[in-house]
Amino acid sequence: MALLMMTLAALRFAHDFRFLITANVDRLIAKEAAEAALQDAYRHLEIGDDPLSLAGNDVVYKFGSITGDGFSYGGRMQSAASPEYQFKVIHVSGLEGIARVTATGFGIFDSTRAVIQVDYVIRLCSDDVITFCRRKISELAWREQVRE
Repeated sequence: MALLMMTLAALRFAHDFRFLITANVDRLIAKEAAEAALQDAYRHLEIGDDPLSLAGNDVVYKFGSITGDGFSYGGRMQSAASPEYQFKVIHVSGLEGIARVTATGFGIFDSTRAVIQVDYVIRLCSDDVITFCRRKISELAWREQVRE
């Protein structure tokens, strides 16, 4: 009887440990997908016309919809869906402003989501600049949420 109890306890421990590992891997995949969406959003800010006049504050962009990059999903040990991001202009003052990017990544299971928000300070080029000017984008704040 003692051997049976020890065997059952060991099986239960192995099952619980496997569940914990799977949940951790699921969260890591969701976080990696959200970080990929952040990188895609940053490139979007670099190539977009005027990121401080984003008319679509409520528009959700799928990964690569603007930049043309690809993201593999739906396979084994891959994100269940393509990550996405959204912009929100927080403050604008002349040629400088703050834009918040909210990136959402999905885990192996569609119910696991990681959300990362980054606030960027964006300095645009003046129209009267004759020489080459590149807009400056710098990170102001970063926060993460894991949703299950």
